[in-house]
Amino acid sequence: MKKILLTIAIVFAVLLVAAAAVPYLFKDQIVAKVKSVINQKVNAKVDFKAFDLTLIRSFPKMGIRLNDLSVVGIDSFANDTLANIKQLQLDLNLMSVIKGETYEINAVSLQEPTILAKVLKSGKANWDIMKPDSTAKPADTASASFKAALEKYNIEKGNITYDDASLNFYLKAENLNHSGKGNFTQDIFTLATVSDIEKLTVKYGGIPYLNGVVLDANLPLEMDMKQMKFTFGENKIKLNELVLSAVGYLAMPNATDMVMDLKFDAQQSDLKNFLSLIPAIYAANFKDMQATGKFGVDGVVKGTYNEKSIPTFNLNLAIKDGKIKYPSLPSAINNIQVKANVANPDGVLDHTAVNIPAFHLEFGQAPLDGRLLVKNPMSDPFVDMALKGNLDLKQLTTIFPLKDMTISGNLQADVQAAGRKSSVDKGQYQDFKASGQMQASNFLYKGKNVPMPVSIPAAKMTFSPKNITLSNLTAKLGRSDFQANGSVNNYLNYVFKKNQLLEGNFNLTSNYIDVNELMGPNVVQESKSKEEVPLAIVEVPANINFNMALKANKVKYDKYDISNARGALQVKDRTVYFKNLGLDMVGGTIKMNGSYTTVNPKKPKVDVDFGMEKVDIQQAFNTFNTVKLLTPIAQYAKGSFSTNLKFNSDLDDKMMPIYSSLNAEGLANIIQAIVDGFEPVNKLANTLGVSELKRVEVNNLKTKFRIEDGRLKVAPFDIKVKGISMNVQGSNGIDQTMDYDLVLNVPRAMLGSKANDLANSALASLNGKLGTNVSVGETIKINADLMGTFLKPSIKLKYGAGEGSASNAAKAAVNQVVEEKKAELEAKAKEKVDTLKKKAVEKATQEIGNKLKGLFNKKKKDTL
Repeated sequence: MKKILLTIAIVFAVLLVAAAAVPYLFKDQIVAKVKSVINQKVNAKVDFKAFDLTLIRSFPKMGIRLNDLSVVGIDSFANDTLANIKQLQLDLNLMSVIKGETYEINAVSLQEPTILAKVLKSGKANWDIMKPDSTAKPADTASASFKAALEKYNIEKGNITYDDASLNFYLKAENLNHSGKGNFTQDIFTLATVSDIEKLTVKYGGIPYLNGVVLDANLPLEMDMKQMKFTFGENKIKLNELVLSAVGYLAMPNATDMVMDLKFDAQQSDLKNFLSLIPAIYAANFKDMQATGKFGVDGVVKGTYNEKSIPTFNLNLAIKDGKIKYPSLPSAINNIQVKANVANPDGVLDHTAVNIPAFHLEFGQAPLDGRLLVKNPMSDPFVDMALKGNLDLKQLTTIFPLKDMTISGNLQADVQAAGRKSSVDKGQYQDFKASGQMQASNFLYKGKNVPMPVSIPAAKMTFSPKNITLSNLTAKLGRSDFQANGSVNNYLNYVFKKNQLLEGNFNLTSNYIDVNELMGPNVVQESKSKEEVPLAIVEVPANINFNMALKANKVKYDKYDISNARGALQVKDRTVYFKNLGLDMVGGTIKMNGSYTTVNPKKPKVDVDFGMEKVDIQQAFNTFNTVKLLTPIAQYAKGSFSTNLKFNSDLDDKMMPIYSSLNAEGLANIIQAIVDGFEPVNKLANTLGVSELKRVEVNNLKTKFRIEDGRLKVAPFDIKVKGISMNVQGSNGIDQTMDYDLVLNVPRAMLGSKANDLANSALASLNGKLGTNVSVGETIKINADLMGTFLKPSIKLKYGAGEGSASNAAKAAVNQVVEEKKAELEAKAKEKVDTLKKKAVEKATQEIGNKLKGLFNKKKKDTL
């Protein structure tokens, strides 16, 4: 017995060692062949982080495991990842590995794959990555390295997307688990598949037919591999709570065609099962909902599907005697009656028709009736629809569970439309019948998740083929109120054709508009916090052309309090145009023409001509950041000003100017102002020893200016302060730096006796040397440079020290006087010399003339 046990142990150990050793013996050979096949056969970027071989986990098969496998396309799909698979395992027939000729793949397993199958409008598919077959024999060897002999496959936690732009078809399966078992080595066999999908979305033509539904399916298929025909066995497909079954087959006789003959219907005919497909209903209290009535759906799909044709189909849906009620609420939707048919008789997509001849339901006791017919959807859509009903919105709260929400009011609708799109395209509105009206009264909508309460006491819309007329609209959104009337034009073209303008003309009046509240819910918290709430970019919509006449008594925008807003707005080409817009704010009136555009939504621009009349300086400083940054002197000024300003700039994501891009020019008129306590002015006064400069009074001062490269550049202007005249020009920046040139004419008496004595002594010395008599004069000219920053200014005088006491400034002033008078003295001395020279020349000339005259007279006498 011991020998037997020992023998068994030895054999078992050998097997374990062999199971562990065999993968290593063949690893290099298999890896080489895997890479060889990939490199020779695929037009794509294929990569994997780890390669592992195992026999123990997959015995009696040998397992190949690739971790973090990715396949990225090239050319048209260079930015698309076809596949990203956390783990791919292939189980190989062990004997085929040992023989080393052709490796048979018996099983495939994909763990957490993310797969994007994409087809362009041209029909080119991103999975078509195999290189064309070569006639060279080495390629034949590579292609024979692996052979599919599948017995099973499975996908765990997969995310699969199929996006086909050529067919306008989209499918997405999230958290997919799928497995299949069958002997693929046989020509005819049964493939048993089991699938479950957490969220399945299917769209065709942009319409979501399934939107995030749960799918469970047991679907056996009879596989005929020679004929490529797949026949459905007894099956069950569950979509949310709706259970379907299908019979028939799919066949792929060639590379381009898919032939099908399928019939399907619902195995259960309860209305509640159908309602489970509606995401909003399924997600909210579906289990508690009571739904009675009969639901039926059946369909037939038969024919060939390829690039040129689709199968014929006929789908029927019906709801009879339906009722929906939540047990916790008193009322219900009663008497639901619907019949619908979607059919295509010949496989031509344009011959598809959607027909709902009538539907009826009752919200409590209030009926809603309608119909819909759509034909020729591709070439020239024909629509025939009607809707009529009177709905008490408050009754909805007795039918549907609306948590943390209040809604009330009455909606009346009676609209009809019938006609072809071509009639609209040609402007033949008489051939497209559209009429009726919708009316709202005492509408109120508010709740926890509603940014602001919406109240519409009255509104009426009247429909015609040409326009929708809005009349008698009174509304209140949060703290804002509106009264409006007008019309929307070209709405049929806008609905039926791409890139058509929706046009409108409106008159809007209001007592109060809170733009902050309308732009975002966070602004409502402004009253609870003193912190400023940053604004966000307001994107102007495309494909509309609205003209609006505006009149509002009061407007709140950012921290601006505006009154008597009036003018016109036009919204066009992603741009808002301001036309003669007038605003009373900051103590004066602002008139504005210009535009705000979001052609590039990430980089909005503003280009405006401002006219500001009699604006209060202090209010402007406290209101406008641009004034704070570029004219900080306004903080120390009291008074009013007017200006005409042309202004353009890019805006940042908080709707503030990007100062490096800001350009502006204009004319400012300081009507009346007093500047007191401004540090640069104080510095100048202290440097010159002229205290009168510390308090500056200005009246009717006009100057030109421009803003560029983040600096305010001021053209030369003159100002007079208590007998001191001053010429100023220069610039300052948003970095608070200054660079101003000042020329002052200061009364000599203001500089003190010491300065006068120094000036008189210096001039007396020069007068003595040059023999002139020039006096100092009553005023002294002083040149100064104002530099530094607004908080730390520096004064540099042209003649003398840049910084210092008043005595140093006096010396500098005297030096400047002497330099300027020196030129005057030299000019007068030169003038004196020139005068003496002139007199000498004149005297010499006269004497020579007299002598010549005497000489000529003498000769004349001698001749006689």
